[in-house]
Amino acid sequence: MNDGETAPPPASRRKAPYMSHELVSEILSRLPVESLVRFSLVCKTWRATISRDASFHRAHLRSQKPWLLISPHTQEEYWRDDDAPLPMDKVGLYRWEAHQEGTTAPLVHATDLSSDDPMHGFAHCDGLLLLPSDAAVHVLNPATRRTLTLPWSPGADPPRFHGSHQAFGLGYDTHSNTYKVARFFYRSVYACAIGGYHYTTGMEVFTIGTDRHWRETAMQPPYPVLARRTATFFKGSLVWTIDEHNLQDAAPGFLCFGLEDESFAVMPPPPCHPSLDYTVSSLAELQQELCLTCVGADNKSVEMWMCNNVNKPQWDRRYTIVSTFIPRTLCPIAAFDGEILFKEWLLRTSRYDLRTKAFKDVTRLEDLTYHNPSTGTVGYQTRVITYYDVILYVPSLIPTR
Repeated sequence: MNDGETAPPPASRRKAPYMSHELVSEILSRLPVESLVRFSLVCKTWRATISRDASFHRAHLRSQKPWLLISPHTQEEYWRDDDAPLPMDKVGLYRWEAHQEGTTAPLVHATDLSSDDPMHGFAHCDGLLLLPSDAAVHVLNPATRRTLTLPWSPGADPPRFHGSHQAFGLGYDTHSNTYKVARFFYRSVYACAIGGYHYTTGMEVFTIGTDRHWRETAMQPPYPVLARRTATFFKGSLVWTIDEHNLQDAAPGFLCFGLEDESFAVMPPPPCHPSLDYTVSSLAELQQELCLTCVGADNKSVEMWMCNNVNKPQWDRRYTIVSTFIPRTLCPIAAFDGEILFKEWLLRTSRYDLRTKAFKDVTRLEDLTYHNPSTGTVGYQTRVITYYDVILYVPSLIPTR
């Protein structure tokens, strides 16, 4: 050290560079969930922000890119003669890219929620997954690996002489900043002597983080909905398909359930053609619009109608798909890069190019390679994959409690 120079302060006395909480939050919001789970152990402030700050959760959600999540549903391959319980697989959730090379689907998360009770279609909202079955209802965040099992309710008990009797939905209430699970159920169903059915219905709501029990709504559903057909969440409402068979009449449209005031409304259908087959039509949110996909009047095409409002929908027939083979069930999953990804039937997907107006890259989901989390092996051996759930998923920090 030269004369006149001052020795630097000891390392223990040096001040660390200051970063405002706002800047730290901005940086953290761009990181993946896996990293944030680890960083929540750095200090109490970070833990509070990552674990409990709802505004941070929304900011983080906006910065995340979606990807596809698939889940095979299996059942026992052979009937058993003894009374031994059937082996049950864990619910496996796999990440899959529509353009990925190879056939291996990486396992994202596995959880012991499955049973031999019929599973309903999954629902996704802001990183939360609704996994309902006839016997139990679960809400799962695959990114944080947190699960909430909803309590039993009398509405879960099936009415006499009736099979599946429930339909579920999951959505976000912007007014209360909460996530709600809704359960439609048939309270009773009786065959009438003159034909048709007499039924009574109910609707229950469970608010995540608030409720400890299901709450039945003050108003009863004005129309029956298709059992096991999970609702589509769109702009504050859950939209269900009305069951024309039990109604014994033509459906007036789709049943909407507003999550803010928990009231019912009917959304008019598009003017596609008078004989709209609600059973084989499908609803989905596609690029922030509500999409109805249905078979055209000529039975040789598929029409895709779009709207951006459930209260006073102005339907627009955006696409008409003509092909040599049109499956009866064609459900849109996502739209990106000028293409629409469809789920066909129960076991395959295909991409429709909006520029060339042609289908391409049909993928049989049963041909992908899955790591069985129950056995630690590849494949499901003695169980048969009956169908797949395929959803567009966004990882998030949204809590399940």
